[in-house]
Amino acid sequence: MKFYEKYPQLKEKGFLSKVLTNTVFSTMSLEDQQVPKTKIVKIINGVLKEKELKGNQFFTNQLG
Repeated sequence: MKFYEKYPQLKEKGFLSKVLTNTVFSTMSLEDQQVPKTKIVKIINGVLKEKELKGNQFFTNQLG
């Protein structure tokens, strides 16, 4: 079984962004690195947008 077959929700951009944001924020907090969550969201959205623009079939075709 492939990774995306096992976890299909990770192909949803909104869900993936939320998971990555929470993971990065909590990890940095545990390391006493206080970075605003809004900054993390901007960085993650930028990376995900870059992946989309490169034409990788990273996300499922969906509305929203």
